[in-house]
Amino acid sequence: MAAVIAVPAMAAEITQNRLTHADADPNNWVMGFQNYSSHRYSRLTQINRANVGSLKVAFGIPLTSSLIGRTRTNLQNYPLVDNGMMYVDDGAGVYYKIDVSSGIQGRFLWAADAALEKDMGARSRGIALYANALLHNLEDGRVVSVDTDSGEFNWDLQIARVEGKPGSSGINVDREGFTAAPIAVNDMLLVGNSKGDAGSNGWLAALNIESGEELWRTYMIPGPGEFGFETWADDHHAWKTGGAGLWTTGSVDIAQNITIWGTAQPVPMFDPEFRPGDNLYTNSAVAMDLDDGSIQWYFQYTPNESWDYDEQGVHILIDAPYMGRNAQMVTHFGRNGYYYQLDRTNGDFLSASQFVDTVNWTAGIDPKTGMPVEYDPNLLLQTYIPETRFLRGEGLNNTPACPHLLGGVRWQPPAYNPVKQIAYTAGNDGCFVLEVDPVVSLGPDGGIDFDAPGAQFGHKDADWNAIQNTDLHGLLAAVDVTTGEVISRLRQPFLNNSGILSTAGGLLFTATVDGAITAHHDETLGELWRFHTGISIKAPPITYAVGGKQFVAIIAGAPKPGGNFGHVELEEMIPGTMLYVFSL
Repeated sequence: MAAVIAVPAMAAEITQNRLTHADADPNNWVMGFQNYSSHRYSRLTQINRANVGSLKVAFGIPLTSSLIGRTRTNLQNYPLVDNGMMYVDDGAGVYYKIDVSSGIQGRFLWAADAALEKDMGARSRGIALYANALLHNLEDGRVVSVDTDSGEFNWDLQIARVEGKPGSSGINVDREGFTAAPIAVNDMLLVGNSKGDAGSNGWLAALNIESGEELWRTYMIPGPGEFGFETWADDHHAWKTGGAGLWTTGSVDIAQNITIWGTAQPVPMFDPEFRPGDNLYTNSAVAMDLDDGSIQWYFQYTPNESWDYDEQGVHILIDAPYMGRNAQMVTHFGRNGYYYQLDRTNGDFLSASQFVDTVNWTAGIDPKTGMPVEYDPNLLLQTYIPETRFLRGEGLNNTPACPHLLGGVRWQPPAYNPVKQIAYTAGNDGCFVLEVDPVVSLGPDGGIDFDAPGAQFGHKDADWNAIQNTDLHGLLAAVDVTTGEVISRLRQPFLNNSGILSTAGGLLFTATVDGAITAHHDETLGELWRFHTGISIKAPPITYAVGGKQFVAIIAGAPKPGGNFGHVELEEMIPGTMLYVFSL
């Protein structure tokens, strides 16, 4: 690892008090989701509905270091800004401090290189700031701390791929790694193993920020003797490769001293017959104590799920009136097509409403339990709606399941306007059919035969091109959190893998895979402004102010969309990486 140092610039220390009260500091964007509640809302109003049509590029910042030794990037991250100093990573282990205080250019002050191997993809979902440190977890399982004044590394430690869950015999520990951005809180850094799809177990760990020492680790798949172990009712220890990865950052409730993360699907994702049972704690919201990581409550959205509707997406913490009382809620736009509201003090179900075009894997959500109406706790293999429940031996004869496996919300962060009490999401929609091949166990002691036709997914020959897609498109949706009802929706022709930003100027900002950055009316969702970058985008926008002037920033640096989904022009796109900054 190396640091290239130029003229250092000093900025205010990122204290716990500043992070706790981030809402009170709209000029700076010091957390990826804006605050611990994941609101992604800015109180800045200089850019508003009346003038957003005049928004233009103020300057650009190339992040081409991510392409050195690689042919593509997959940047799903964001910059952070504190008092005119911007901090960002390139997805390939290089970190930058950039002076953006002039408002007309970005001056690189230092670059720190964590020397990520070139065979690792250039992918990131963001960094964290705490005290005088930039903190990040890498795909290779390392976590690093960089001094924000000098650009020197404070520490660089291998956290993932070093131990297995007790009793797991270390199966697939070598497949662990990080993609979810870390959270800095109470002198700790929270990092989650994101590689559940590769057949490892999801877990959340807390590290001492000063030293990197691991303080606790909580696994999402229960082992023998732990609550929920009986929900893995097979005879070949599928829990050892159970999934439930944490690949999107959680939220923090400071008052309750808990952190709430969503978990991904069980493994194998498409073959539920390999893993009979509810498969806890997959497809769940899980609340953990900040002091010791103990699970305080959970809510499982789809037991024994098999469409890749993992629910690791962002969980927004909201205090608002609901059904005649002031409620402390955790809300979630699900990948399964429903928007959920839960009581975040105990995980009790409050409401669910459909926000995508079509849902046909279930006939609905039980208004009392929050479970799919077909769910039967006495069954080890859930039936749901058989015509859209893909099982072994059915070939491609099923009715297309909706939403699409890319549908609903994945890593795309939502937003919440606390003044209007509206929650927003940007995501995808459509339907699909695939053929299931049986996943093969290595034996009674656990493990999956990755060389068998079903590999670790249970998808026919692991051929993603064999999936039959129907009407795949992007969408925006808005929900009144006081009722839980969807109040507006907007269909987008291109997939939306970016996420959304809400501002007090009455605007929403987002982007789509064709490289377009757009601004929308925050009530009607109508488009008010558009700028084409020519580079596919999967990253969320942020906003900040310097010298009394508001800026909007977003990273363009996603790979050419795989499969044009009816849009031939997507095949013509080429790789690129640029951080765009806009102003009036």
